[in-house]
Amino acid sequence: MHALRKLTLVLASAALCALAGPAAAVQQLPVESGGVGSEQFAALSARAGAYSFKLLLAAKGSGAYLANVDVTVRALPSNEVVVQHRTEGPLLLAALPPGRYGVEARYDAVRPGAPTGIQRQFTIPQKGQVDMVIHFDTTDRVGS
Repeated sequence: MHALRKLTLVLASAALCALAGPAAAVQQLPVESGGVGSEQFAALSARAGAYSFKLLLAAKGSGAYLANVDVTVRALPSNEVVVQHRTEGPLLLAALPPGRYGVEARYDAVRPGAPTGIQRQFTIPQKGQVDMVIHFDTTDRVGS
């Protein structure tokens, strides 16, 4: 009886998440970040097809990859935070359900006067992936 009750609660929770829309469902979905070094970058890139959102973080001009970027994804129009993550490398992968989202990336090590926060909006389609690149104006160089 106890196992049946537990299964019923799990199914009821899943149904509520489905009814609540993208924001509620996203909180249980995977997020990965990393890609420091060519081997780790290749391994994470190889797994990107399992995710609906791929974000690359780089320096404007040089293209140097950035880590330790604070990324917040919000479901729109509710503005509910569905992903809040400090990246461990230049790639962030998230399994977001179809819907509208806003992303904000924050990086403090920018040139004086350059913005530390960049915001974008995007829509996850029923099938496929959204690829996005966000560049920050830094003094970072490739290989530095």
